[in-house]
Amino acid sequence: MRILHLGKYYPPYRGGMETILQAMAEGLLDAGCDVTVVVAAEGAVEVREEVHGPRTGRSGRLLRTARLGLVNSQPLTPGLPGLLRRELSLGGVDVLHVHLPNPLAAAACLALRRDRVARGVPLAVWYHADITRQRVGGRIVAPLVRACLREADGICVSSAALRDGSPVLAPWRDKVAVVPFGIEPQPWTGVAPRRDGPVLFVGRLVPYKGVAVLLDALAQAPQVAVDIVGEGPLEGELRAHAARLGVASRVRFLGEMDGHGIARLLESARALVLPSIDRSEAFGLVQLEAMAAGVAVVCSALPTGVREVGLPGVTCLHVPPGDSGALAAALADIWESEGLAARLGAAGRLRFDEQFTREVMVARMVSWYEGLLARGRGAGGGR
Repeated sequence: MRILHLGKYYPPYRGGMETILQAMAEGLLDAGCDVTVVVAAEGAVEVREEVHGPRTGRSGRLLRTARLGLVNSQPLTPGLPGLLRRELSLGGVDVLHVHLPNPLAAAACLALRRDRVARGVPLAVWYHADITRQRVGGRIVAPLVRACLREADGICVSSAALRDGSPVLAPWRDKVAVVPFGIEPQPWTGVAPRRDGPVLFVGRLVPYKGVAVLLDALAQAPQVAVDIVGEGPLEGELRAHAARLGVASRVRFLGEMDGHGIARLLESARALVLPSIDRSEAFGLVQLEAMAAGVAVVCSALPTGVREVGLPGVTCLHVPPGDSGALAAALADIWESEGLAARLGAAGRLRFDEQFTREVMVARMVSWYEGLLARGRGAGGGR
């Protein structure tokens, strides 16, 4: 099977969508698929690279198309439609898989649907999240996103909560499949948890991540300390907030770290904490990393995929979003009971192995692709 993935960026660019795109591409290569990934470059020069399946060494192509600028985090890549048309005209693509939200990619796909070279290639959409933080921009690009969803032969999401709760997806819910995210187990499964250090937060220092709520919780749980991994525009404000609360001596701001650095911190972490406060947190991939490492999770019970990853009381503790008192109580329970942390962590590791490995995700994706192709053949091979 030959898959062309169309995303926004690709690692080493850091972000949840990029992490998952890499896991999909590498996993599909290891599963025997041919894979091409098209994304924006971080400069005005097109870059051609290879990607490899880590288990088989099977190679695919990574095409980073020239980016001439940014508008509200959207890369401006005027060469994208031509590049996609050239790729599809070669006849080597079974499925065109676009990752949304990405308005210019949506526009390029819509243009291709009117082009004879691409008309017979099924259009698959992975819909990662509603646009919740850029309200004006979201309204402007909404027609493009809706049109792309309407044209799609199939739509996939990472959680039932997103499928059932997104107003954007509502008109096309009958063609939405749920495939939970999965990640490569290493380096996380190499961790031997000691549970003798701080709790751990990993994420960007932006409002929806709820780090201010976490600091408020620390003020109510004087025995708890936290390591904060990540950077972002709120770092200075959060440091000042910790000082005002008198908790600065129990907080370490450690900046950005790669996966191996985070895995080392998970070895000593008593728990991972995910205190996000709104629907911008659509899944929380870091939960999977903690579960793979056998580390307990304390997270906000958001009405998103976050709430579907763990089993409350079995693999994790859930608290109401924005409730610093409830978060303080949950962290204190973890801190004071190594048995609780060990029980949740062990159960989380089992759930990860069963539901959230990269191989499980890829097997579900391949089955979904096969269904799209079968329906296309049944309909006469295209629109």
